[in-house]
Amino acid sequence: MEMDSRDIRDDRSGGIEGLPLQLMIVILVATMGTAIIMGWMGSLDTPTSIGDVIVEDDPVHVGEDGLIDVSIRVLDQDGNGLEGATVVLNGLSVETTGEDGGGRTPVAVTDSKGLAVFHDLSIYRYGTTGIGFIDVMASKSGYGEHGSTRVTVVF
Repeated sequence: MEMDSRDIRDDRSGGIEGLPLQLMIVILVATMGTAIIMGWMGSLDTPTSIGDVIVEDDPVHVGEDGLIDVSIRVLDQDGNGLEGATVVLNGLSVETTGEDGGGRTPVAVTDSKGLAVFHDLSIYRYGTTGIGFIDVMASKSGYGEHGSTRVTVVF
């Protein structure tokens, strides 16, 4: 094959004049895309979660009547009381008692200070052991769930 006698420096058919324009378009598109993504990220809120669930008087001692009272405090990730969280107690066959109809799983909603109070709960003692445990599950929409807290019950 014989080379064409034209010098590549004289060939203007595939010139480089379009490269700066194409480069500018790519840079413009990349910049706009980055700006849009950063705008979306800037409008994201900090995630909220339940920070801690605290048993106010742990351990809880069973009264002479065989009933217990339990107070649970639910805090957000900043350590503030979380209002409107639902608290459920499970374990030791814990049930509500009272005139409003007993025999139900204890459920309460926290007040403005994050406190849920359960009165006159009946429990069942398994075996001859002197202690037992009640699991606490706290949840709130938008905050998730927290289920790693236990109430220690002393018989």
